[in-house]
Amino acid sequence: MENFDFTGKVVLEFYDTGCLNCQMMAPIIAHLEHSMPNIRFYRINADTRPDLVQQYQITSLPTLLLFNRGQKLSTIVGAKSERVLSQMIYQAFLFA
Repeated sequence: MENFDFTGKVVLEFYDTGCLNCQMMAPIIAHLEHSMPNIRFYRINADTRPDLVQQYQITSLPTLLLFNRGQKLSTIVGAKSERVLSQMIYQAFLFA
């Protein structure tokens, strides 16, 4: 299992290479990762990590789980525009 560093703000992105919405979201996530250096982003291929899919109870792709210091704050499911996704992430971490 990967060693996720949950000491701060973390986004776990569950995706699949055959998922069109996931492919559409990839450059958006990459840009947000670059523009939000205080947040750690981890990409998890759901196809190759069914153990993590089960552990985090992922039922749809793409799914982003937002954590602060190991505590889950929010779940974001489905494709979103960059503007909407960045607002959702900022809102989740606003008071974290």
